[in-house]
Amino acid sequence: MPTIKDVAKQVGVSTATVSHVINNTRFVSAELKQRVLKAIRDLGYHPNAIARSLVKRKTHTIGILISDILNPFYTAIVRRIEDVTYKSGYSVMLCNTDEDPEKEILYIQMLLEKRIDGLIISTAFQDGTHPLLSQLKAISLVTIVRRIKGVASDAIFGDNMGGAYQAIDHLIRLGHRKIGIVSGPTGLSSGAERLEGYKKALEDHRTPIEDQWVKIGDFKRESGYSLTKEMFQRDPLPTALFVVNNQMAIGALQALNELKIRIPKDISLISFDDMEWYSFLDPPLTTVEHSPYLIGKTAGEMVLQRISNKRKSPKKVVLPSHLIIRASTAHVAKERR
Repeated sequence: MPTIKDVAKQVGVSTATVSHVINNTRFVSAELKQRVLKAIRDLGYHPNAIARSLVKRKTHTIGILISDILNPFYTAIVRRIEDVTYKSGYSVMLCNTDEDPEKEILYIQMLLEKRIDGLIISTAFQDGTHPLLSQLKAISLVTIVRRIKGVASDAIFGDNMGGAYQAIDHLIRLGHRKIGIVSGPTGLSSGAERLEGYKKALEDHRTPIEDQWVKIGDFKRESGYSLTKEMFQRDPLPTALFVVNNQMAIGALQALNELKIRIPKDISLISFDDMEWYSFLDPPLTTVEHSPYLIGKTAGEMVLQRISNKRKSPKKVVLPSHLIIRASTAHVAKERR
């Protein structure tokens, strides 16, 4: 394998000159620079990335921590982050915590040891607290989807409360008053805010909140399945159901199918997080959408700005949520009001 010494010998210069050409750290004449680059190509020399990162104090690597790689919402975010950062010469290291705070700690420590230039994270820690606050404050950080208390970082979220409010307002305008919810963990900002939007819409329409129709899941398919079955095996039954993420919505659909509860004749159903294939369901699913691609694009741009010190003060972006009405919601039958 050729070394920097081989390049220097072929061109007839010092290894320091070759290093200056590779790292662009000092002026080298255009003619000499071209000779060095030609020798690098001819010899098939590849500079040591670790050594270059020590010299430049940059690895051109961005860490991404997400909570569930199986969730298409997160994979869409990651795809867009990678699109944006790749154009600026950065690679990404993707870690999946699977909603496990211990894995999150280990991955953050590993990424810091790899000397990442920036980190984009959707935390698994509930109640917004984090045991690695000092380390997170020391790097170029962007938080997405969920908040981390005590860190004045760049952040981008969807309008969770507003999106949930739109969903419940839509159901109430269809005549529903018995509306259940399968919510996410209230220790996570996304879960707490969607539950708050549900409650506020009911309160604004002077509709009572029934505890038996409020179920708290963990954002995973299995909890959507089990909690929906639990809700619909005890009278009185709701006439509408709001499920606050796509994975739990899949579980809810499975449970309703097994219970032979028809959508929307027996139950109107709304999910948070729109997926491309929702429109192909029978019936197509009404959803609350906040674009994962836009979240990913904005997060990628934010972390690059932070790394390059183009912006000193933290920036917070809240993307609007939009209700997409499809055939899974309908007016409630008069006898069930």
